[in-house]
Amino acid sequence: MKWTICIIATSLLLTGCASYKRTLTNSKGETITCEASGKNGIITGIYLRKGFNNCINEAKSEGFKEVKTPK
Repeated sequence: MKWTICIIATSLLLTGCASYKRTLTNSKGETITCEASGKNGIITGIYLRKGFNNCINEAKSEGFKEVKTPK
């Protein structure tokens, strides 16, 4: 019984999905959208987030700013 619980807990921990999306704009009115999404667990999620953050940082370094979206 303990092994079954351990296997189920591990499976749930290593599976899932991630989705990130953000729109940025510059002073000229140009926009860029950074997005990343995928399934397959924690490792994939880490790489997706890293790529997403790289996109955001690169856009900001080129003068883009995050657009506030209404909730």
